[in-house]
Amino acid sequence: MCEGVKVIIFAILFLKVIIFAILFFKSIIYMKILYVNDTNAQHFDNENKKHPVFAKYFSPTCPACIAMESEWDDMCKDIDKKYNTDMIMAQIDPQGMNKLEGMTTHSDVAYVPTIMILKNGQRVKEYEGEKQKDKMIQFLLENGLIKPKRGGNYSKAIRQKGRKSRRSKTKRNRRKSHSSIAKRKKHSKSMRRKKSKK
Repeated sequence: MCEGVKVIIFAILFLKVIIFAILFFKSIIYMKILYVNDTNAQHFDNENKKHPVFAKYFSPTCPACIAMESEWDDMCKDIDKKYNTDMIMAQIDPQGMNKLEGMTTHSDVAYVPTIMILKNGQRVKEYEGEKQKDKMIQFLLENGLIKPKRGGNYSKAIRQKGRKSRRSKTKRNRRKSHSSIAKRKKHSKSMRRKKSKK
């Protein structure tokens, strides 16, 4: 082979690797977790125009907010491990709410903790369920903000379920084949009897 052909083949292979890498990394979606206060409220106001937000408006002195803190943290960890999303998980404190009042992001809440979905900085839907990790994750699934990752425990459970259904189908088919064999044997015996009587 001449040098020119080798260079062209190398360039094509290199481009294929680059294209694969771009497509692979583009498909990986990361969740952002933000604690919004008066110092980063402007950054949050800009970011929530690009990504949907699951926002928790809270006060560090509120007993109900303190009580749900571990559930919120566990939910964030679970979502990061088990779900794909480009959503921002935001905890907005009172100083952040005050700073956001002069911006386009929704910040008018009647009580804390208030949890809601924001899109383009505007309130879309408020979460009114129990402040439990599983209930909040179910709410996000129902509203299309998170999708289960392929692989890990999720896909393993699906594969096992598929195996069980295949096994039961195989058992059913075996039963059918055994019963059809028995019917054929019975039929052949009756045919032999008829021939022997003649």
